[in-house]
Amino acid sequence: MTFASAEEEARERLTESATLLAHLRAIAPMGRTPLDDLQKAQRGLWLVSLYAAFERGVNAVVEAALQEISSHGPKSIESAPSLHAVFHFSKVQSVKDCSYSSVFESSIAMFQASLSDAPLVMGDNHLAKYLQNVDGGTLEWVCTLFGATPYAVVGANRGRLATLRERRNAVAHGREAASQVGERYDLTEMQRVYDAADAELLRFKLHMEDYCTGRRYVRAA
Repeated sequence: MTFASAEEEARERLTESATLLAHLRAIAPMGRTPLDDLQKAQRGLWLVSLYAAFERGVNAVVEAALQEISSHGPKSIESAPSLHAVFHFSKVQSVKDCSYSSVFESSIAMFQASLSDAPLVMGDNHLAKYLQNVDGGTLEWVCTLFGATPYAVVGANRGRLATLRERRNAVAHGREAASQVGERYDLTEMQRVYDAADAELLRFKLHMEDYCTGRRYVRAA
């Protein structure tokens, strides 16, 4: 996964959501005519589709970042300390899961890997299971984890992305029917939610791409 292919995949998913939103706008009743149950449900399900596009976009960017750094093969000891938690996750997991009697041996293996000249190469993407319920705070957390410069989601976008995640969960986990969720959204707010997801996903991609391709994760001598 490259940053170019990550952007392409995210754009395809977002375009699908944009097309569906255009359809919902075209069939919306005129004036003060209330929505019928089907249109309410469609709006609720649209939120689910937008969330899916956003979540997949975040994961694609993270996959691209891991691949980009791996392709450079930086020495572990010369890389930002925060990256070690990602690339040496299996060693961290060994320390976490080991018995009290073997904690020193497991710790030695972890520190040897971290302080070695061996290149950082990503095998399995251990971050994937932590990126299944995402919002704006997730983007900030990922940047911190990679040691990138701080990333801040603007207030309005932060609120909308958090609400998007919550509404998606409400529908996906059966707490509310899609029609119950969808009836709360007019087309103007739906467009704003879409714009928030689109804008932050692009900003996140550009932020991580600059950090990784510029090799800003290499520690200063």
